Amino acid sequence: MKTYKRKESSTLPLVPATDVQEFKPFRETYKIITFNMIVGMLYPTPDTAACRLVGILAILVVMTPVCFAALLDMWTSWVRGDIINIIRHCTVMGPFLGAIFKMMLFFYSRKEAWAIIQKIDADHARYNTIPEEHKEIARRHIQNTQYYSEKCWSITVATCVLTFPLTAVVLTLYNSVFKEEPIKYMIHDIDKPFSPREDRFSSPYFEVMFFYMSICSLFYIISFTGFDAFFGITINHACMKMELACKTMADAMLEVDRGSRHRRMLDVISEQNDLFGMVELIQETFAIWLGIIVIATMLQICNCMYQIIEGYGIDPRYLVFIVGTIAHIYLPCRYAAKLQASALEVSTHLYCCGWERVNDERARKMIIFMIARAQIPMKITAFNMFFFDMDLFVSVSSRTGKNIYTLEKKNTMRKLLYRMYTLWWSQ
Repeated sequence: MKTYKRKESSTLPLVPATDVQEFKPFRETYKIITFNMIVGMLYPTPDTAACRLVGILAILVVMTPVCFAALLDMWTSWVRGDIINIIRHCTVMGPFLGAIFKMMLFFYSRKEAWAIIQKIDADHARYNTIPEEHKEIARRHIQNTQYYSEKCWSITVATCVLTFPLTAVVLTLYNSVFKEEPIKYMIHDIDKPFSPREDRFSSPYFEVMFFYMSICSLFYIISFTGFDAFFGITINHACMKMELACKTMADAMLEVDRGSRHRRMLDVISEQNDLFGMVELIQETFAIWLGIIVIATMLQICNCMYQIIEGYGIDPRYLVFIVGTIAHIYLPCRYAAKLQASALEVSTHLYCCGWERVNDERARKMIIFMIARAQIPMKITAFNMFFFDMDLFVSVSSRTGKNIYTLEKKNTMRKLLYRMYTLWWSQ
């Protein structure tokens, strides 16, 4: 005898349950992100809250020495007037401190994050009992999320961060093999505290710092991969719920029995309310983080422009890092815009669901209210002050490009005038 499984207020029709579970929980669906979140003390399981708190404190203790050394080096650089060295430290240490802050922020909003994961698990369990047409929609969204939010973002973060240790290893090996007086290269060059600058290359300090910064680079990758990709997963899941709800509404209009049609429509309304609740959880979880991204991006861009103005040029490693910073603000802007666009399409899909073919006044009145509710914009805000969408990204990138071009043009003209002046003076 066939059995059926259905959760209350499900928007989707039932099919016979099977032992094969295609749609698995969050931990099994997004294994890379789950692993990074667990190792990075980000996975918000209630039972492990105390362990994560101890782990966060342990990471703070481990990372304090490198932060202290960098701050001390920045102070000595300020004393001797080496502004470019301060800028170089800010470019790397700013996101590093941001990664530490994200652990504390996610621990603070762990209840909201765990509620999101529970919603994803419940939806995935329900999707195993839906018809094949509905499964195809869910399958397409999940595969898209696994490819872009999980794999592509992981590769992007790893590429940006590993540029530093790999460059240091290659240059150090090359100098040791082909140079009579080899030069050592650190992953991120920091002076040895309370010692002459050249002592940073002495053994065993150099080897210890190289290993220490390798651990910091690994922490970089784990933190930025787990936390940021989780935002994309939640947004994609919300968009998937919208499309499935619209598909269910279209199926409801094909129902001959009026009672079955009304039950389906009530399920869609319930799913809409569940979607709104999920978006509110997303907003509460990521609002502060989104605002910090904007500030951090602008600071990184200012660092780049300062180097251009002063004519120092750009180290390829830091150029890759800045490109990664731009990708870092593009990711949430792109997903926030996707959520907004998908929400606006819901009203159109509801209007085109086939209600005009149904002689059911109650159903038509219900659709009117659903369309009106769907027309309210669904946006993600940073600091609850400004919207996150592609307009924000275009504004930041276009103004930055224009400012860099203007500054480079002024810098070139200044160099030309200086050259002409020196030639005239020499004559």
